[in-house]
Amino acid sequence: MTAQEFDEAVKDFSPEKEDLKEKVNELFGKGAGTVITIHFIIEHLKCTLSEAMEIVESCPNYHNRFK
Repeated sequence: MTAQEFDEAVKDFSPEKEDLKEKVNELFGKGAGTVITIHFIIEHLKCTLSEAMEIVESCPNYHNRFK
């Protein structure tokens, strides 16, 4: 997934309307990179890197791709 494809996939995302963990898992399923996905999480949750990594680690599609 290119950065442009990633931007297109998340442009309408709203944390009030959608579950962030589900969106992140979906993004990994579509081939999103880890760094851009972590940035997306931090941007929306205003959290630390370690908190963002906890979300990443909870995604089955992350484990399917990288583990």
